[in-house]
Amino acid sequence: MLLECDHCQAIVDAELLEAYDVHDAIAPSFRISFAKCPRCSSPFLATQEEDFPEGWQHPQRLYPSEKSPTSSALPKPIRKAVEEANRCLRVRAYTAAAIMCRKALEGICVEHGVKERNLSKSLEEMRDKGIIEKRLFDWADALRISGNEAAHDVHVTVSAEDARDILDFTNALTEYVFTFRDKFETFQKRRQQGAQDQQVEFQRAVIPNER
Repeated sequence: MLLECDHCQAIVDAELLEAYDVHDAIAPSFRISFAKCPRCSSPFLATQEEDFPEGWQHPQRLYPSEKSPTSSALPKPIRKAVEEANRCLRVRAYTAAAIMCRKALEGICVEHGVKERNLSKSLEEMRDKGIIEKRLFDWADALRISGNEAAHDVHVTVSAEDARDILDFTNALTEYVFTFRDKFETFQKRRQQGAQDQQVEFQRAVIPNER
């Protein structure tokens, strides 16, 4: 049973300790499993649905609860796309993860009022407006190409390694645009305001002495 261990920061083949199957005449059967990490012995509680006749589907971790890696600063549509990409990665739907990352990329452009005839032109405008720097533009363009291939080329299969890299780049890009960039702008405004306030205080202190 492959599960992600937060402590080991890795996908591990969890050691099954106990399982309880629930069968229903109407709803799909499902299994609740209690397991532990073979590396650090951390406990897991997972659930699986039965996909007849294929067998049990990929397990979903119930405990520890899966934490969202996305920032609350992200606009809701973009946050949902990134979270879905993370879920796709966890269930090994790597091509779907790449497609959702492309969707998040489109959302970034829309959020900044950039709506060119295609995503490539939108990213170029984002770069030209200074919303993203050249290195981030290169990342975003690589994400766009990967997403296009995943969505439109039936012969393309995204590997696990590529999917993780694509998601890492997407997380970095969204964090920069909606968290660090905004924080830096706020920091700069605060410094400018502080300098202006100091100048005003200086003038108030000097002018009466000159009189």
